[in-house]
Amino acid sequence: SIYCMPSFQQRVLRESPCSLQNLRKEKSRNAARSRRGKENFEFFELAKMLPLPGAITSQLDKASVIRLTISYLHMRTFASQGDPPWSPLLEGDNNCNKVRRSSHSLATDMFEQHLGAHLLQSLDGFVFVVSQEGRFLYISETVSIYLGLSQVELTGSSVFDYIHPADHVEMAERLGIKPHLRAEAGCHIAPDSASSTASTSSLAGTPEPGTFFIKMSTLTKRGLHVKSSGYKVIHVTGRIRCRPALVPGFTRSVYRPMGLVALAHTLPPSTLNEVRMESNMFVFRVNMDLQVTYCENR
Repeated sequence: SIYCMPSFQQRVLRESPCSLQNLRKEKSRNAARSRRGKENFEFFELAKMLPLPGAITSQLDKASVIRLTISYLHMRTFASQGDPPWSPLLEGDNNCNKVRRSSHSLATDMFEQHLGAHLLQSLDGFVFVVSQEGRFLYISETVSIYLGLSQVELTGSSVFDYIHPADHVEMAERLGIKPHLRAEAGCHIAPDSASSTASTSSLAGTPEPGTFFIKMSTLTKRGLHVKSSGYKVIHVTGRIRCRPALVPGFTRSVYRPMGLVALAHTLPPSTLNEVRMESNMFVFRVNMDLQVTYCENR
């Protein structure tokens, strides 16, 4: 009966499976295009809510938006649950302050409104907050002056990705990361240093970091090998921020560490550029591990 049909109807029957398949493909492409459009819009709205300038948020990719959003939420928890809480003033106190400042000039009010930014700009260094897992929750914008790394790139990243491998154990001990959790946090432990620090790292209580020195990378690691990056010696002064927690069996609340709040500044470079070579002197070069990489023949 098919051969009795006109040629037009036979062609329609032959082409109908292909046309249906093309229609399904076109419908699937339109649905995927619609999903991508909705997803891009949601990421765009989420990026606008971040406490960053619009010129920066408009250039962020999706992974950076997620990373910065998670860091911001962790930072809010870090600020509110710690002791003392870093919460804004109550509404009543704020109204009192407005009345008290009513006689002041507009310039004074603007300075007090942006007091934190002025303090960060006047510091001879940068401020950072690291969680107990070793991730930057916050780092001031002035870090780009001293390390050449941007605030957006460092926020949410692991601190162990930007410090020298020889200082990983030192940083982990300052943060109070237990030895069996250091590999999970990204801490690289050299074979010779693992045994030497095991006896000093019984962290029954979190030590107060005080003042210590680390070497931080001055070049971005994107597309570069770690050994090819330069390092600067950073003087870090900080303290552990804790939060009260109720533990069964204790009458008083126990303070548990949440992370490190620190001020860092780079040590000035050496001003010694030329050394007069006497007849009884020779030149040699060593790397960070004090291994000789070059030595003169004499």
